[in-house]
Amino acid sequence: MMKILSKILIALSFVHCGHAFCNPRPRLPSARTSPPLSCQTHNPSRHHRGGVLKSTASADAPAAGTQQSEQRTEDLISTVSKLKRVLAQEYISFFDPMVSSWYKSDVTFVDPLTSLSGVDSYRNNVDMLAGRTLMGKLLFDGAGINLHSVTGGEVTDSNGRVQVDDVITRWTLRVTAKVLPWKPEAVFSGISVYKLQPGGKEGITIVGQTDYWDSINIKEGMDPSIPQTQYQKVSKSSAIQDFLGQLKPDGFRAAAAAPELPYLLLRRGDGYELRRYPGFVGIETPYERRDYGFGSLGAFAKDMNPLAPSIMKVYNDNDDAVFKEKTM
Repeated sequence: MMKILSKILIALSFVHCGHAFCNPRPRLPSARTSPPLSCQTHNPSRHHRGGVLKSTASADAPAAGTQQSEQRTEDLISTVSKLKRVLAQEYISFFDPMVSSWYKSDVTFVDPLTSLSGVDSYRNNVDMLAGRTLMGKLLFDGAGINLHSVTGGEVTDSNGRVQVDDVITRWTLRVTAKVLPWKPEAVFSGISVYKLQPGGKEGITIVGQTDYWDSINIKEGMDPSIPQTQYQKVSKSSAIQDFLGQLKPDGFRAAAAAPELPYLLLRRGDGYELRRYPGFVGIETPYERRDYGFGSLGAFAKDMNPLAPSIMKVYNDNDDAVFKEKTM
């Protein structure tokens, strides 16, 4: 501390700041006299650069650095949001076109069956599956992908180090193997984990993509809210077995109790399917007593359990001009 004070005093001895410092016998200011401020109005470039000037510059530097860091974080957040929209469009169009400016030139792609690197290899693999190459036209037909969600990509700044979390897409892929006489359809549902890195032509670069299938990669007992830990890599033989099992003439099909409505397959797991059906009313009848209502429904639905669940509508319209009956 004494050294710092000594340097400040030495610096001030070279600065002309008026009578307060230069008069060998300074007068004490009266009650109506303001303290001398002339040292603040001089051009510091004409004098030695003392510790006071350095401390002022160092106080401004962190503020400027903080503003730059905040601006960079905001820019990255906006760029990640744009990337998500680009990915959604790629899925909708089945990567036709694939916007290569978002991908690193040596981007890696890994799924349970395939491992490759490079934008061209990535694009050729998708084009083959979609039937846009000669081999693809011979092997596959009717390929399509449904995108269910695009999540992740949070941007964090820790002590000047910016980090971008993985972007995760959830999807269902269908493709028909037309090379086989019975033309089986293979269905895969799962997630893609995109590894991101700040930089590149667009401001964010995809450096790697790893796909996982619901049917073979889910590890039981793990937190489903953290896909990176819920999904685990498995041997390629498990993937081949899952794929070939769908190509057999009697491949996996969930048994249907009756003719079904069109549905969207959300997941094809290990021995089960998770589907989304549209809203549909099969039978509806007004009723006064619930047991009578079940009796009426049972006349249409044979062997219906009297205590089976049903959707009942009870209107709170006692004061309405037109009374509405309860229905079930």
